[in-house]
Amino acid sequence: MKATLPLLATTLLLTSERPVLSQGAGEPCYQILVDGKDRSAYQYVNKGLVTFADPVWNEDPAVRDIHLADAISGKQERPPAIQRANYITSRAWGGVMFEHIPFGKVLTLRAGTNRVSFRRSLSGNGCPHQDFRLDDRMNGYEVLQYCPCEVYMGLAPLGSHVQPAGQEVILNTVLLFTKCSGILHSAAGGNDRPFPVEVVSGSRLSERYPTLRKQIMEQWGLLNTYFVFPSFSAQDELKITVTLPGDEGRQLSLYVRRIK
Repeated sequence: MKATLPLLATTLLLTSERPVLSQGAGEPCYQILVDGKDRSAYQYVNKGLVTFADPVWNEDPAVRDIHLADAISGKQERPPAIQRANYITSRAWGGVMFEHIPFGKVLTLRAGTNRVSFRRSLSGNGCPHQDFRLDDRMNGYEVLQYCPCEVYMGLAPLGSHVQPAGQEVILNTVLLFTKCSGILHSAAGGNDRPFPVEVVSGSRLSERYPTLRKQIMEQWGLLNTYFVFPSFSAQDELKITVTLPGDEGRQLSLYVRRIK
């Protein structure tokens, strides 16, 4: 389906360097389930449109079986037109985009082999705060950041460098924190399990990986902090949670996924 010029312009805005879910007054967000699993973090919303781009999609999925129904009565209504989420072919991600659906309605569709449902929520009622940078697919990994941006506006460099190093992976962060933990979710199923995440200073990292010393000093930052963890299987997802200092124990989570 061809997009109109205004819609295309909006799409290009949504796919700019760092798309962020807006949290303005009255702007909604969505509970999004993919094959029964909550994937609400991967949405981008403005006043007119919602874009959903699950990282497992490397291209825009084929969409069919589109239905919009009243959540209580099940009465069918006319569904919105589904558009492609990504018109920039050089970027390896895909998704769907459509105009907002009313409250109390559920939109369901098949995207590729996945069954997806969308239910609209009130702004601020469980809406995710995130800075999911679709361009950050680096060296076989991608990073999803949950960002309480109304407080921490300077967190954009989080996850700006991902570097495999033998059997380990290095992730750059500028955060200051008091605690750190890792949980690995396996794409093959099974229970989530604790996963070792080591916190290393730039100077220690330079000593540990002398072949990366020049890169650390000239590009990444010798004064930054780095997460180091073992590599894991493709499409597995590592959740790293840190506790920020001086803010009543506020926690921040980021997700690292290994991609093919």
